[in-house]
Amino acid sequence: MESRPDPAQAKALYAHGTALWNAGRRQEAVAMLDAALMGRPDFPEALCMGGFILSQSGKIDAALRFYDKALKLKSDFVVAWSNSGKLLFDLRRFDESLAAFDQAVALAPGDADGWNNRAGALRELGRMEESAAAAAEALRLRPDFAEAALNLGNALLKLDRVEDALAAYREAKRMRHDFAAAWCGEALALRALDCFDEALAAFEEAERLGSNGAIGGKGCLYLTLGDFARGFEGYESRWLNGKSLKEALGARYPQWSGKIVRGERVLVMKDHGLGDLIQFFRYAALMADAGVETTLLCPRSMHRLLSSRGGVRLIDAIGADETFDAQIAISSLPRAFATRLDSVPTPIPYLGAKPLLKDKWAARIGGSGFKIGVVWQGNSNPEADMARSMPLAAFAPLAALPGARLISLQKGFGTEQLATLPAGMKVEALGDDFDAGGDAFVDTAAAMTALDLIVTCDTSIAHLAGALGRPCWVALKKDAEWRWLRGREDSPWYPTMRLFRQARHGDWSHVFAGMASAAAPLATAQATARTIAIPGAVGELIDKITILEIKTQRLAEESKLRNVRHELELLENAREQNGVVHPRLDALKSELAEVNARLWDIENDIRICEGRFDFGETFIALARAVYRTNDRRAALKREINVLFNSAIVEEKSYA
Repeated sequence: MESRPDPAQAKALYAHGTALWNAGRRQEAVAMLDAALMGRPDFPEALCMGGFILSQSGKIDAALRFYDKALKLKSDFVVAWSNSGKLLFDLRRFDESLAAFDQAVALAPGDADGWNNRAGALRELGRMEESAAAAAEALRLRPDFAEAALNLGNALLKLDRVEDALAAYREAKRMRHDFAAAWCGEALALRALDCFDEALAAFEEAERLGSNGAIGGKGCLYLTLGDFARGFEGYESRWLNGKSLKEALGARYPQWSGKIVRGERVLVMKDHGLGDLIQFFRYAALMADAGVETTLLCPRSMHRLLSSRGGVRLIDAIGADETFDAQIAISSLPRAFATRLDSVPTPIPYLGAKPLLKDKWAARIGGSGFKIGVVWQGNSNPEADMARSMPLAAFAPLAALPGARLISLQKGFGTEQLATLPAGMKVEALGDDFDAGGDAFVDTAAAMTALDLIVTCDTSIAHLAGALGRPCWVALKKDAEWRWLRGREDSPWYPTMRLFRQARHGDWSHVFAGMASAAAPLATAQATARTIAIPGAVGELIDKITILEIKTQRLAEESKLRNVRHELELLENAREQNGVVHPRLDALKSELAEVNARLWDIENDIRICEGRFDFGETFIALARAVYRTNDRRAALKREINVLFNSAIVEEKSYA
């Protein structure tokens, strides 16, 4: 029978075990520490060392239990507080991590490591001012602390204090020239200052020093500059929650190459935020249209909105017996489709609102005034870019426009600002039931159809408005995200969108003054406009709708497109309100659209002949094609009129 170790020997066993661990003799060290704890189970130093060994072995829960027991025995044990805080930080339990670091700093206020650890936890909790202050204190205590300078730069960059962040990153580099993370931070700050060549050089040095994050950062820089070929290639190296793309999503099946194979089963996975999901959903729809069996793995809350497109199977979990031929992250689809700046697919709209919800929110909003939907805060997650948001009070110039009504589309985070508006500024709320259910954005999408304009910060609402084809103005910070490019007022991703950019970091005043100036004539026109309702044939209504749909695809001038989309919306509303629905209508409408597209092409060809003064056989054939095609058009319209027993049938007669 083995004898129990003498408690008096525990200290010697612990010291010997620690020495063995430091010498790399790990198994012997574990045996020695086990012996120490067997002799003295209430030995806090041995428990703390045991927690460290367990954490190094990947047994995190057990390590936390050891630290917890050590701290119950010795509440002023700084090392145990610090070590447990680091483990909690790695588990992304940031509130608990901060509490542990707070204890360590309170017990050892002169410990620079404790302040730096605290700065990291505060940053993850979105408390950037406090994070910067904690990092600055760590630097005061240890002026050559490169990691603290990096933490300071990270907090300052989140606060949009870009020049100060750049100085902090360069200080970290000065302390440690091979500090890849500091080079990467410097590149981000330089990009924010539009110093693109210097930013690229800094990313490349970070990459040379082994930073995988620098490859993704360089890709985003190329995307910002409109170089989609190199940009999307580098973007494949992006990281998700500290993991590579493959690690974060799991490599269950081969990566989808982008080659369309009818019947192939492809799993598409959400990888970033809801805005990215909405923006890149267009590609999943294109895959399905081409015959790929496309399944999208995304939150159930998004299924109802995305199902408005149809064709894409939506799931929120993969069945145990389910298999796929290939997989891909949804944000990797632009690369798979070889998207370039001039080939962004814009089948706008590719999402729609539910008819019953459209009626509900149109009635709630009403028809009076120039109706502007507003969103001022983005994601509350501190990892999101806080500088993209602005105070609701910044919208005051829009609220001051004659006849303007500001209607809040904001949900949750930020709505508290509705109670603290400047004197004379009014913003309407849509009620507690607005998007209060389990289906995200469905009420928002419906409400957007009743609004004249949506004005938003850079958040998922901008992507939703763009996907619905609604007129949308986006207020962008100076260093806008890559998808908004640089120096453009339009977006290749969304034809109905207009971009308003900061000229100076943190200054929104001129952005909203510019918006108010641009919106003033629209508000005036809305105040004076009226719609004249006249009776018409059902066939004529469907004919006009097909012509307007063709124009949305073939016209290039944005001013004309805005008018066309407005007319199309009016006619589609008339169609819905009058119940113009029939099982045979889709086929008749499709043929009518083909006929009108053919007439468009014939007229173009006639004009080409006329421009060349070519009135020969080709011109004659085209002229004859006009009346023959128009005859078919008239026959289709008449068939629709008969189908719906239209009061007006458009009789025609020719000699």
